[in-house]
Amino acid sequence: MVIFVIFVIFVAAPWAVQSGNKQMAITFDDLPKSIGVEDIEGARRTTASILGVLKAHKAPAIAFVNEGKLYTGAQIVPDRVALLQSWIDAGVPLANHTYSHLDINNVPLEKYQDDLVRGERTYTRLQRGRALTERWFRHPYTHTGPTAEIKAGLDRFLSGRGYRVAPFTIENSDWIFSAAYAKAGKAGDEALAARVRDAYLAYSDTMLDWFETLAKEDFGREIPQILLIHSNDLHTDALDALLTRFEQRGYRWVTLGDAMKDPAYTTPDEFIGKYGPSWLHRWRVAKKLPPRMTDEPDPPQWVVEASKQ
Repeated sequence: MVIFVIFVIFVAAPWAVQSGNKQMAITFDDLPKSIGVEDIEGARRTTASILGVLKAHKAPAIAFVNEGKLYTGAQIVPDRVALLQSWIDAGVPLANHTYSHLDINNVPLEKYQDDLVRGERTYTRLQRGRALTERWFRHPYTHTGPTAEIKAGLDRFLSGRGYRVAPFTIENSDWIFSAAYAKAGKAGDEALAARVRDAYLAYSDTMLDWFETLAKEDFGREIPQILLIHSNDLHTDALDALLTRFEQRGYRWVTLGDAMKDPAYTTPDEFIGKYGPSWLHRWRVAKKLPPRMTDEPDPPQWVVEASKQ
């Protein structure tokens, strides 16, 4: 008797995220520094620390610039421009986050578009001669338009200037924790600063759990995640621990462009409104899934209060 053995080889699609091979892209907003850029020594420490951590973790990233932060009055500040140059020298491409971080909910579309164009001036000059394959834009506050007409008009404008919108899927309210952390540092309260840092890392775990669950609800599988964080005082000390925790959960680092090769990112963003939620929420509109924004975990209330005091 002859026994035939048939071997079936399953070849995963190139975008398939396998267990133990999760992917995440890192994006930074509000360069050259989200808060305290006037403290140039502090801004240098933050920049150097973040770039050192990215190098140690072999983590590519992209950073979004507010051109207006390079100025004092009408004068550009060379030391602040040098901060941007540090990112470029470290191999981190820069992208447009508008000149003055306007909120499209509060200004006419034409004014917003003018501010967007003003935001191109310095970072594009610094990157001349670099082999950049994408021209990225991220909306301030991730507000994409309060009405369908405004959103569509802005999308046409961005497309006409060759921009690709940079989405995000995971955020961890790092600006709230950073404000509390900076206040504790200025007060010399090391115990409170440590408590805020630990709470930030724990909350980041909670939010990663949440967005992983949401991705599986949306697509029935894991997808590459895109992390939105800021260049701030908190990440001077906490970024290494944050990236280590994500790596321990099976993540490896990819570029923004590579993350977006997954077909999930071709899902239309049909969300209209004044909020700036994760694209995992936005895609639920196109997929006709029930909204989950009100279910999203909030930061600890004591941190929110500490950030305001």
